[in-house]
Amino acid sequence: MTPGKSRRGPLILAWALSVLLVVALAGTTLSVIALQKQRSDDSQRDGAMKAARQLALDFTTYDYKTWDTDAKRVLDDSTGQFKQEFQAGTDSVKAEVLTNKATSKGDVKEAAVVSNDKDSAQVLVIVNAVVTNTASTQGVERRYRIKLDMVRDSDHWLTADLQVVG
Repeated sequence: MTPGKSRRGPLILAWALSVLLVVALAGTTLSVIALQKQRSDDSQRDGAMKAARQLALDFTTYDYKTWDTDAKRVLDDSTGQFKQEFQAGTDSVKAEVLTNKATSKGDVKEAAVVSNDKDSAQVLVIVNAVVTNTASTQGVERRYRIKLDMVRDSDHWLTADLQVVG
């Protein structure tokens, strides 16, 4: 063996190990970035669903004795056209609720995010509510399927549209 050949083996091995180390570090970095993005997406989806569940609960829970506070909860978590429409109808609904001594106690049964990105989401929520009033003092159970369009305002999700779909 010549002296040049005996030195090349360890040099090639060191070079190969260096390349493998760089590839492993790059793969690990890409995996960490992908995991962080997935966690961020999951967090945004969970935030939108939690806010939609709460708004659906607030929307289906009211008492004629506390109507103003109950309506304010819905308005505080709303924006855009839905907020305007809800605000515009509040006085007439309040009159009906007070006249009939109406109450409603919502109970969210299911919720699912239909679509989402970092600033918006569409969520379907199923709510059962027991409604009482002067005509039905024992209460009547109603089931609502509600579609909510959510938008993110900073770190807070707001309802931009609410539709009872069944």
